[in-house]
Amino acid sequence: MKLILYRLKAVAATSLLCVFVSWTVPVSAQEDGAAETPISATISGEAAPDKATTIQDPTIPIEDLKQLLKPLTLEELQNEAAGWLLLLKNKVQEISKTEIAIKRQRRAIEAKDEAGKLVEEAKTKLVEAEKAVAAAPKNTPEYEEATKQVEAAREALKTAQTALEKAAEVAAALEADTSVQDALGEAQEEKEITEAEETLKKAKEAQQEIPPDSLRYQEVTEKIDALEVAIKDLEKAEDTLKATLPESPEYQDAKSQVDQARAVVKSAAKELTDTISVGGDSSASPDAETDVGAGTGSAYNEVDVENLQGGQAAGQQKLENVTTEIEKAAEEDKQLKTQLTVNVTNLQAEQTAITDRFKTVLDEVDTKGGDTTGYRKYIQAISAVEVDLKDKEGLGVRLVSWAQSDEGGMRWGTNLATFATVLIVTIIVAQFLGALLNAILARFSGVSSLFREFIVVVVKRGGIVVGVLLALTALEVSLAPILAVVGGASFVLAFALQSNLGNFASGLMLMVNKPFDVGDEVKVSGLWGYIKSINLASTTIQGFSGQIYTVPNNTVWGSVIENLTSDEIRG
Repeated sequence: MKLILYRLKAVAATSLLCVFVSWTVPVSAQEDGAAETPISATISGEAAPDKATTIQDPTIPIEDLKQLLKPLTLEELQNEAAGWLLLLKNKVQEISKTEIAIKRQRRAIEAKDEAGKLVEEAKTKLVEAEKAVAAAPKNTPEYEEATKQVEAAREALKTAQTALEKAAEVAAALEADTSVQDALGEAQEEKEITEAEETLKKAKEAQQEIPPDSLRYQEVTEKIDALEVAIKDLEKAEDTLKATLPESPEYQDAKSQVDQARAVVKSAAKELTDTISVGGDSSASPDAETDVGAGTGSAYNEVDVENLQGGQAAGQQKLENVTTEIEKAAEEDKQLKTQLTVNVTNLQAEQTAITDRFKTVLDEVDTKGGDTTGYRKYIQAISAVEVDLKDKEGLGVRLVSWAQSDEGGMRWGTNLATFATVLIVTIIVAQFLGALLNAILARFSGVSSLFREFIVVVVKRGGIVVGVLLALTALEVSLAPILAVVGGASFVLAFALQSNLGNFASGLMLMVNKPFDVGDEVKVSGLWGYIKSINLASTTIQGFSGQIYTVPNNTVWGSVIENLTSDEIRG
């Protein structure tokens, strides 16, 4: 049911993909794989990953992880970094294998769809040709035309035969690829576990309709409890597997425990289904198991082109059977591909969580004088995002899965809400402080109106800038590169705009020292008039005949300033 729901949601979600494609989530691995950096070249010094202690819980809260890392020495931190690196590498390998399986599964589905389409077209042409032959008298032009239709139908059947053989070859190659089969097997396992969870949910609904004091109610309750325990045990086993280093004996033991737990879940789900079905309610029954790799079978190659003519009802029935088999196999493959896509999205969320904690370890290593260059380059290399635009349905499934993921849509939704909240609150606080400062400065007669307005503007706009920077941290944007760029740009602009900076500094001096204010009659640099306005770059003087003089502040501050209205009474 969840798979069907995902596919329905995918149709609606695909139209939104172009908007979110640069954000999403989904990493699409290159089939041939990128050049892999040797782990031995990435791990620093004599680090021993097997001595790492913080990897026991890969989902540990980052704040707790920071506290665990704080007392560790640099040597111990190197062990932790190496351990987290191996966890991340293992997760990336899982994602790559699953991505390859998705690509090849898509090709197999396309081959089957194409073969099914050609078989259907050939069947239609054959039926029409048979009708034309039956309706046309022999030795007539109509009969000759009908014969040509039969030949065209036979050619269409040959084309369909070729497509069927190609689909069979693709399926055979898919079955021969062990890594792809492992990914498909994992998808099938996840699908069966999902069905078991759905069975548990429906069984609980059916339980409500059974009399509580009946023997059947007790039997159903026991089976429900057994399935719940089995699912919890499976979750614990999977958590243990995630916390073990790949290619280690502990990892193999944990993998074996997971396989056993899955078998127990499937067995408990089947027993629960049988118990519910005995009472006449089979709604809790999961779908029949699908043979992984089942698809284009040998029956697809049994179309005898030479015998499909002249009223051969058996040939038409064979075509009908082949069409049905193709559609069934393609549908099963699509369900597996959907589960693969869901799996890879979940794996990417787990990769994001591991990467966040790995970066926390690396930050602590940097703080204590270690070198994390190799580790960070590895993170950067495996974090590249590629999107397979050919797989439209898969893109929709990825988007839906990403939006529902704790490390995907939920995380970014929370980040965006925090960003908006911080920005809005900061703007409101900055405006309030600006208004309060303006009211306070207005009470001091010695402060010029220009200086007061300047300070108020700086507080309001500076508060907004600070708010934006703080809000960006909620989006997990590092401020260090931004501040570095701003610092570099400021250094360049300082040389390019020396004269403007001089006017700016002189404007500040005029505001602070207040040799004149707006409306004063002054003599500056040979000019005589009234101060019309002052800004950070220049001072505007209005002459007695209405003329306007704009004087750079550097010139004003560097010359003799004679204020003729500094007192109320001129001598």
